[in-house]
Amino acid sequence: MQRGLADLTEAAFAPFGTVTPLAPGAAALRLAAEIENARPAARLEVDFTTAPPLALPHFATLLERHPANSQSFIPLRVARYLVVVTPAGDQPDLTQARAFAARGDQAITYRAGIWHHPLAALDAPGFFAILTYRAGDADDTTLFPLAMPLMLRAGAG
Repeated sequence: MQRGLADLTEAAFAPFGTVTPLAPGAAALRLAAEIENARPAARLEVDFTTAPPLALPHFATLLERHPANSQSFIPLRVARYLVVVTPAGDQPDLTQARAFAARGDQAITYRAGIWHHPLAALDAPGFFAILTYRAGDADDTTLFPLAMPLMLRAGAG
């Protein structure tokens, strides 16, 4: 199975979470309404990380989800980055997979339970802030190795 990368838009991403435009000089932006946590023992953690760039085509072999909480990727110094999602469920439904190229001025928040590709930059390394609730247990993150890789390529469709 393969997917082309479409440009990330708020409307296209709405079934999976939210897109927050990051405009320099704009009024303060808040992600509070998008942040979800269903575990009282979990605490919000903020990580800063550099993501290496992927070359396209790329063969995705792993998806992840956070069953009880949202996760936000906030680009700090990024050209573009990869966003691949499938609806929430016991396992990813690759027939409903969507693939996007997000711009460096777009933060995203995945809803709780949404399957997604691990953080990866496109074009050049990217520096990100990541907001995730963690309790230090197995419910923090579920990994799902794909039996058949999902080929991601440039261009929509």
